[in-house]
Amino acid sequence: QDGSGVRLIADRLLSAAKLNPTRDITPVPIGIDTMPAELEAGRIDAFFWSGGLPTSAVRELSERFEIRLVQLGDLVEALQGSGSPARYYRAAVMPQDAYARARNTSSVSTLAVPNLLVTREDTSERLTEQFTRTVILSRDRIGHEVHAAQLVDLRTAIYTDPLDLHEGARRYYRSVKP
Repeated sequence: QDGSGVRLIADRLLSAAKLNPTRDITPVPIGIDTMPAELEAGRIDAFFWSGGLPTSAVRELSERFEIRLVQLGDLVEALQGSGSPARYYRAAVMPQDAYARARNTSSVSTLAVPNLLVTREDTSERLTEQFTRTVILSRDRIGHEVHAAQLVDLRTAIYTDPLDLHEGARRYYRSVKP
């Protein structure tokens, strides 16, 4: 959809692939709630989505319709070299079993985009520590509404580049360090 994070990422990916997002494709401004049905009906050829694994709309589509997931990992180097905020994207691998019914016969090279919880610098360290604790301890419950919350990993949550990790969050992560 226009103005969405997915649209921003898709435009950056297309540009990294040397495609013009306004001339070389016909964008259809719809969301993940309608994209699977549009693909299944043949009204669109493909769609971009950004989300945790598995995303239920994509999983459900793969269970009733043959899909293939497209490798995007070879674009990460161009994205990182772009000088834009896309330089913080990183290579990732989508395991084959994330969408077991997709036609891919192996894992899919893709990219990961950081999702950050942002606060003001002058927010209380105690409040930020408590908020961070609540979010981490509520991952599963929050994940029913916001799937990416299920994927918060204590080993990688401290990496917030280009932003500094708030001292309150740092205190929480140190308190639970394995």
